[in-house]
Amino acid sequence: MEDRWITDWKPSERFPLYTRANAGEVLPEPCSPLSWELCHGQGMALGWADGIHRWGSFTPDETDAEQPEFIACFGGYFYLNASCLRLVGVRTPGLTHETMDNLFLGDHPDVPVYIPQEGDDRPELTAKIEETMGVLMSATVEPDELTEDREKMLAACANRPNLSAASNEELIARARSMSPLIREFFDPYYVYGTASSFGNGILTELLVEIDPSLPGRLVSGIGDIDSAPPAHDMWELSRQVTASEELTSAFNHGIDELEKQLSESDEGIRFLEAVAAFATTHGARGPQEWDAASPTWGIDSYGVFAAIDAMRHADESLSPANRFTRTVKDRKLAETEARQALSGNEEALGALDLGLRLADIYVPTRERTKLTVMLAVHEVRLAMYELGNRMAKQEIIETPREIFLLLNSELDQFIVDPAAMVETIKQRNIDFAKLAELEVPFIINGTVPPLSQWGERDTSFTPGKVGEELVGIPGSPGIVTGKARVITDPNDPQGLEPGEILVAPITDPAWTPLFIPAGGVVVEVGAAQSHAMILSREFGVPCAASVYQAATKITTGSIIRVDGNTGTVTIVELA
Repeated sequence: MEDRWITDWKPSERFPLYTRANAGEVLPEPCSPLSWELCHGQGMALGWADGIHRWGSFTPDETDAEQPEFIACFGGYFYLNASCLRLVGVRTPGLTHETMDNLFLGDHPDVPVYIPQEGDDRPELTAKIEETMGVLMSATVEPDELTEDREKMLAACANRPNLSAASNEELIARARSMSPLIREFFDPYYVYGTASSFGNGILTELLVEIDPSLPGRLVSGIGDIDSAPPAHDMWELSRQVTASEELTSAFNHGIDELEKQLSESDEGIRFLEAVAAFATTHGARGPQEWDAASPTWGIDSYGVFAAIDAMRHADESLSPANRFTRTVKDRKLAETEARQALSGNEEALGALDLGLRLADIYVPTRERTKLTVMLAVHEVRLAMYELGNRMAKQEIIETPREIFLLLNSELDQFIVDPAAMVETIKQRNIDFAKLAELEVPFIINGTVPPLSQWGERDTSFTPGKVGEELVGIPGSPGIVTGKARVITDPNDPQGLEPGEILVAPITDPAWTPLFIPAGGVVVEVGAAQSHAMILSREFGVPCAASVYQAATKITTGSIIRVDGNTGTVTIVELA
């Protein structure tokens, strides 16, 4: 392996500090080369720059036009630029660089001291940010832009050519055509994703000292969250299983041979058709969906069957609809409690109304804009997997996914002479697998250490002790004590039983169905307004996020107490 990966960028001299904080939630593992180039380098990075320029934190002349410094790829891993995050704090009214350090970097020992540079403080940008925030905070309904973007993306999906009949050249052209759309849709994802913190921020400042559970309860059960429909639809599929002796028997024999068993009966075939319809509707979602190489639900249905298998054991009281109904009821109760606590203080009541209005508008917009981006990424995935399938059948590559080991610049020559790239792809496959074994630097400051100096990832761990309190951040309000179930792969629920507390290293939409039977959720990685938080609040599941080493300190079968109001997890009893 070389000391630099093939998609690595050069660190910025002006903005030299980078971090894996939050980036690890988006892409916990190395990003495939082709996805990095088509989706991130030519799409998201440029859209990020467009959004941050629109917000007002930076001007275009401050950053590189082709590789904007707000993100980077080092060792194949996705990084955020912490120097730029600090400047957002410096330039934003009411924030500081310390605010951003606390949000993203914490007290990590490798974080260097912030040293102001000429050009950091720009009053004209502070005024621009204040203007942008003023416009967003005055909104009373979701911006039309989001509906227009979704309709444009859905039209692009509807106009997808018949991929199985398309030429290799047409498949490549289809994948490349998505990069401008990813850029276009990532701009509002940045803007409205940032705005999603408005409501919670106001409510937290207003109420956390009165009752720490109130802010979370007031941003729960908002509804219209685009990550929620897969759970509702999957629940209906699980009810088909519980209502049928034949389907139940098939699932009881395990999911490895499930599709084969189901294909042998009319009822099974109808169920397979229903699952196929689910995969068509929600195919863009799934494990590590930010990487186009990842086999999401539209590529591999195994994860769908695994989630249905976990859901089918839950009773009706745990249905997404019933959980949501209870959460809405509690939100109304929390609003009554908040108004009583603030009674007589008109200014505070006005702030409460503002926080509630902004939460109603912008909490859903983060998931709405993200899904629009994901739909574009999925079009890249579908086209390239079709090409990968063809090359695998010709034994040019071993698996369809290996097509994503190519660079964009290599695609045209590859389809002319695929055999010429065989050895290159084989070596890249080996090197790419090695990247996943590396101990990834949390902080990079100016110089990226050669990959040979990264060392191997430490997989050893020290189990927690009875009475030990693990500290994270509040994810979703509520307190629950129960049996822990540690799961590291959403496609392998490992017998998650209703009421057990799901403990995971990270969650994305592929985990959503597992929230339904779970009594609580604990995740190691997850920042404010992360997927785990939003979905836990939608379904009223107590959640603690950013709980360091939770999935290693807590063992399956241990009894733990999760306080979603404070973000703490206490080990009550070890298995």
